[in-house]
Order: sequence, then C-alpha cells, then structure tokens
Amino acid sequence: MAVRFLSAYLGLLCGFLAISNTSVLGQFSAQRQDDRIDVLRDGKLVTSYRYRSGSKPVLWPIHGPDDKRMTRSYPLDATVPNEAHDHPHHRGLWMTFGEVDGADWWAEGKGKGLVAHSKVVSLTPSGDSISWVAEHEWFKTKESGEVVGSPVLLETCRYSVSGSEGQTVIDCEYVWKGVDGSKPIHFGDTKEGMFAIRVPEPMRGDKPGGQILNSAGDKQGDTWGKSAKWVDYSGPVVGGPVVGGDASSGADGKDSDRAGIYGIAILTHPSSFRADGLWHVRTYGLFAHNPFGVKDFVGQRTKTESIKQDPKHTGGYTLPAGQSLHFLYRVVLHRDRWDMATGEQHWKAFSQTAPELTQ
Repeated sequence: MAVRFLSAYLGLLCGFLAISNTSVLGQFSAQRQDDRIDVLRDGKLVTSYRYRSGSKPVLWPIHGPDDKRMTRSYPLDATVPNEAHDHPHHRGLWMTFGEVDGADWWAEGKGKGLVAHSKVVSLTPSGDSISWVAEHEWFKTKESGEVVGSPVLLETCRYSVSGSEGQTVIDCEYVWKGVDGSKPIHFGDTKEGMFAIRVPEPMRGDKPGGQILNSAGDKQGDTWGKSAKWVDYSGPVVGGPVVGGDASSGADGKDSDRAGIYGIAILTHPSSFRADGLWHVRTYGLFAHNPFGVKDFVGQRTKTESIKQDPKHTGGYTLPAGQSLHFLYRVVLHRDRWDMATGEQHWKAFSQTAPELTQ
C-alpha cells in the first residue's frame, strides 16, 4: 500500500515538474545594473543594453540560438583571438549617423558626436518577452571632448526581445526629434550609417561559409548599396554549447568551439522612415541600413537587376522644425540560412505589426 502510494506520489510530482518546466521554458527576465540592463532567457544572457559604450549606447554582447555569440567581440573585448581590430566604432548593435547638422556621430574620436543615455522610461521585468524604453541625447563635442551646448537630437528608443528555441527576435524602434522645436535639422548624404550590427568574425562574407542574401535576390558584395526589405547575413559561428553534444565538445555539449551555420537578418518595417533606403552591408562584417545616403553608393555598387527598384528619394534630408522621424527594425538571430521564401514570410509577419512609439 505504502509502495503504491509512494509510486503514485512520485508520478504526480514528476508530472508537476514537467508542467512547471514547460511553463517557464523560454521565459525572459531583465536585471538592471549600474551601467546596463541585462536580458536573460532561462537564466542565460541574451544581450546587455549598455548605457554608454564609447560614445553611444549599444546592445552587446548578443547571444542567439544555442547561446552562440552573434556579434564581434572587439573592441569591448579585445582578447578574443582571430578577430579583426578595425573600426572600433563598430560594436554590437547600434544606431548613429555620419552627418547631422554638420557633425559626425558615426565615427569616434576628437570632435565626434556623443549619444548620451539620459534615462530608462519603462522596463518589462519578466515574461515571454522583455521590452524597455529609453531616452538618449545627441550632443556635438569639441576637439577636447567637451560637450557643446544643448543636444541636437532627442532620441526615444524601444527594444523588445523575444523568441523561441531556434531564434531570437529583437525589435528596435526609434523616434528622433529636434530639441529646439523652432529649428530644422539636416541629415547629410553619406554612406556612414545608420542602424547597424557588426557580425561575428567567422560569419563574414569574405570568409569561407559566409553569405549575404537580400530580398531582391542579390548575394555577397552585390547587396551593398541596394534597396531591400530585408537582408540575411549567415555563416559559421563558434562559441556556446553544441546541441546534443559530441566527442569533440564533451558529453554535455558545453564550451565547444565547433562551428555551426547561423544567421542574422535585419528587416525594415514599411512604416519606418525611408524603409526602402540603401544597405551599407560589407563582406568584412559591417551590416547596416541607411535611409539617407545615396551618392556614395550609386557610383561604386554593382549593377544588378535590383537597381531598377531604387527608391525615388535623393540623398540627405532636412527635418522640418517641430517634426520627428520614426524608424522600426526587426533583428532575427536564427539557425541555418534564410532562403527567399523564409525571408518573405518573416517580413510579411513583421510588416503587419503596429509601431508602439508615438511621434
């Protein structure tokens, strides 16, 4: 009798634990630190929103499916072997531009612009997704690094992190408006921008296994300077556990450097300002969408069929006094590569979502 009771009890307990484990699988949580917000999924770090990294806030590091590192580590971690130590302003995922009212916020150094985090407006602490809203101020600086007067731009940004076992989704939404509502703001015609990520070194398009594909069917270097609804950058990625484990990684599959194929896709929402802008996506690992630049691209890009779909706008833009700009992107970190059908399916689903920030 006692044995049967104990057996039944253990069966119920195992069932309860299975249900409990299922209910918390894929749960996200956010932890606020002095200099960042850490986003975790099932207790493992997905990304950190770093209030100030060099001259701007960034998301770094970013871990995708199977805990793979999905951004270059340099310059925030310069100890990782076999990484290119170029373009120190390419860190994690960021949002800056090369010419705003005559100043440069893309590059870093003496006299370059500063994007200063001012506050976290709201934060969802836990759930099947995590989101937060923050405010940034864009300042000009002197050669000495001293801030010049009042900020030029006020940026409100919203980040939302969700996903399943096989992919992580990060929605990134921004509203820009002038701090002085009586003055227009000019955005120059330059390739240096704007919404960007630096891919992990083994994924690069100029290395074995690296691939770039856009919604127009262009690949590799042909994607640079073209208009597209989405671009997928894929290739080998090392770091993190290997699913299932093997002899090279140990029985539990942890801490392996065996590479698998993973991808990073960026999608532009149709409501985003100049969603049909050109892509500053390089085979050496820079991956950026640019709604302002035209002249630097047109003369140097390859002439594929996709140039027939060029946007109608000219380069640069002057934001009228008192108005704002709205941008909305989705970043999908996924296993394997995307094909055209997969990209279209994801873009269609994203295009039917509604923006959340008000202009």
